[in-house]
Amino acid sequence: MTTATSSVTDQTAARLAQVVGASTLNNPTDSSSASGTTAADTEDRFLKLLVAQMRNQDPLNPLDNAQVTTQLAQINTVRGIETLNASVGKLVDRGATSSPLDAVGMLGRQALVAGNTIDRAEGDSGTRIGFELSSAGKGALAEVVDAAGKVVFSKLVQAPAAGVHMIDWDGTDGQGSPVPAGSYRLRVSASDGTNAIAATALTPARVIGVSQAADGVRLDLAGRGSVPANSVKAIL
Repeated sequence: MTTATSSVTDQTAARLAQVVGASTLNNPTDSSSASGTTAADTEDRFLKLLVAQMRNQDPLNPLDNAQVTTQLAQINTVRGIETLNASVGKLVDRGATSSPLDAVGMLGRQALVAGNTIDRAEGDSGTRIGFELSSAGKGALAEVVDAAGKVVFSKLVQAPAAGVHMIDWDGTDGQGSPVPAGSYRLRVSASDGTNAIAATALTPARVIGVSQAADGVRLDLAGRGSVPANSVKAIL
């Protein structure tokens, strides 16, 4: 009876050897990874200890295979918990740059985001607009045009660096008269003196909602829909 039990236990040890590796069996007391704190490290140490215990067991009182199975199930549970924690960690990392609580402070504010639409209502004061360049240039021209395509405001920026540039428009035309309420469009062009440079128009939109999505915190913008919080260039 003892021989049969010992044989089954030896088979279990053989299967464990395939998981742990030949080096573990050759040196079952090796503790080179004992300082690890992950479930994989814990599992490795557990298997090494178990194999050593099997090898040095009393032939007259061999290990109970049911206990071995239970211990293996427990270590697999630990690994499963670590995998779950890693998944949760990834979700946290995706929202690391902005949390919903931080984003709540943006509600009701104007966010400067990619887009070329400028909506002006009666009584509106100045508007901050801007552009983003992919690389430095020799010059960049920002123009605000009305529904008829007429330029009502323009700003030339000399030797702009790569990145975001903001411009304050007081809401008047070239003669200093307030422009009527309505929808306007911002167009931007830039050049390095020889070739055109990629330029993205930036216009304001009011933040009316905050939500948490799989890809992180998102902001609901009036007339623009939902955008990632990290796509906002500035809060005005």
